[in-house]
Amino acid sequence: MYPFIAAQVHILIENIRLIEAFVTAPLGLYADIRMIREALPMAEADNLPQSELQQRRIGYRRLTDDPGPLALRAIEQIETSVAILEGMEDSGEAVLRPEWVAQARKVLPRARQHVGDELRSKTVSRVTGLYVIVDPQVTEGRPVEEVAEAALKGGARLVQLRDKSANRGDALTVAGEIRSLCEAHDALFIMNDDPAMTLSSDAHGLHLGQGDLPVAAARRVIRQDQIVGRSNNNMEELAASIAAGVDYLAVGAVFATSTVGKGDRPVVGAELVTRARETADRPIVAIGGINRDNVGEVVRAGADCVCVVAAVTRADDPEASASALVKAILNAKSG
Repeated sequence: MYPFIAAQVHILIENIRLIEAFVTAPLGLYADIRMIREALPMAEADNLPQSELQQRRIGYRRLTDDPGPLALRAIEQIETSVAILEGMEDSGEAVLRPEWVAQARKVLPRARQHVGDELRSKTVSRVTGLYVIVDPQVTEGRPVEEVAEAALKGGARLVQLRDKSANRGDALTVAGEIRSLCEAHDALFIMNDDPAMTLSSDAHGLHLGQGDLPVAAARRVIRQDQIVGRSNNNMEELAASIAAGVDYLAVGAVFATSTVGKGDRPVVGAELVTRARETADRPIVAIGGINRDNVGEVVRAGADCVCVVAAVTRADDPEASASALVKAILNAKSG
C-alpha cells in the first residue's frame, strides 16, 4: 500500500476507534460505528483484545476533560479521510468499497448529531428564567447595549439581539458587546434569524422564526455546540420543530402584543404553553404580551422560560422591570 494511502487509512481507523470509545450510547449507534470499522478489509481495523481496548478507552478519556469537541473533530477527520480515499485504488482494487462509503455516510451524520446534542445539553439546561429580546426599534431610542446590560443586571438569563435594520458590520460589533455582557453575567446570548452572524459573533445560540431558514440548513452554518430555538404558534408547528431537532421551543403569542412586526401574530393563550409542555422534552419559552401582571399564569401553565420585549426594553427603568419580572417568575415557580 502506498505510504500516503496507508497514512490516510490509519487516520481513518484510529478516528473511528476514538468515536467508538466515546459514543457508547445509544447502543444502536455504537453498534453501527463498530460495524463500519469491522467492515474495513484491513487487519488494522480488526477487533482489539479486551485488555488493549480498555487501555485505549482510559487513554482517550485522559486526552481531554471535554470529550465532545474532540469527538466532533474525529468525525470531521473521518469524513475528510473518506473523501480523500473514495475512488482511490491500491494494486487495482478500491481502497474503500462504494457500499462501505454509503454506509459510513449514513452513520456519521447520526454520530455528529448525537455528539452535538450532548455538547448542547449544558447550554440548553440554562434556558430558564427571564429571556429579553433587545431590538433598536423597541428601546425608546436608547442603545441596545445599554438596555441589554440593564436587563442582565435585573436578572435576565438570556438576551437575544434582533436587528433588522443595521448593516452587518455594525450589527456584529453590537452583537460582540452584548455577548461580552452576557458572559460577565453568566447569561446566554442568542442571535436572531442569522446563522452567519451567530457563528461570527460567537453567540450561544440562534433563534429562528417559521419563515426563516430550515433548522437543518442553519445547523450547517453554525457550530454544533450552538443551540437553536424556534418560534411556534400552534401544535403543528411545534411538532415540526421537535422533528427538526430544535433545542428549545418558543410558544406564542401567548397574549396580544404590540411589539413591532408581531401584532398580527395569532394569540394562543396559556393553554398552548401547557400542551407544549405535555408534548415536548425540551425547554418551553413563552412569548408575546407577557408582563409582570400575567407572567405567573404562563409559568404555572408550564413555561420553563419567559421571553419579553417591551415589558423591559420600553420601561423607564429596564433593570427594575427585569428584576420585578424575575421575582414574579420565582414566586410563580415556588407557589
